[in-house]
Amino acid sequence: MWFAYFASILALVALAQGYGDGAPPSACKDMIPRHPVPPQSTPAPYTITPSTKVVKAGTPMEVTISGNSAADTIRGIMLQARAGAKIVGTFKVDPDDRLARLMKCDVQGDTITHKRHDPKDDKQTVSFTWTPPADLNDNIKFRATIAYTGEVFWVGLESAPVKVTL
Repeated sequence: MWFAYFASILALVALAQGYGDGAPPSACKDMIPRHPVPPQSTPAPYTITPSTKVVKAGTPMEVTISGNSAADTIRGIMLQARAGAKIVGTFKVDPDDRLARLMKCDVQGDTITHKRHDPKDDKQTVSFTWTPPADLNDNIKFRATIAYTGEVFWVGLESAPVKVTL
C-alpha cells in the first residue's frame, strides 16, 4: 500500500515538474504545454506588443511580452509568429538569457520557449527580435502561451496584427 502511494506521489511530482526545460515538440501546433492541469479560462494578465504595425520582409523587429503588474511574472513561455495557422519567421535570443531559448517546430528558431531557471530569474517583461521570411507578404500575429506557474498558465494570447510587406 505504501509503495502504491509513494509511486503515485512520485508520478505527480514528475508531471508537475513537467517541462522545466521548455515546451515539448508536441505543443508546436496547439501551443498547449501538456501540464497536468487545464489552462486558465480567465483573461490573461499579459500583453504582447509588437514594435511596429508594418515591417518589411526580411527586416528584424522587436516583440515584447509584459505582465500587467509587477506581480505578473513569466515563469514559462512559448512564442511564435503566425500567418494564419502557419508558423513563420525566426527569433533571436541572447545566449545568456536566463529565461528563454530557441526551439524548432518547423525550422530552428521559429519558436521561443523557456529553459530551466531559478524562480528569481522569472521576468515581468521580456523582449525578443523576430525576423520575417524575405518572401513573406501577409499579416502575422504573435501568439503565446504564458505560464505564471506550472499550474497557472494561459494558451493562445495574441498580439495585434503586423503587416509584412515585400
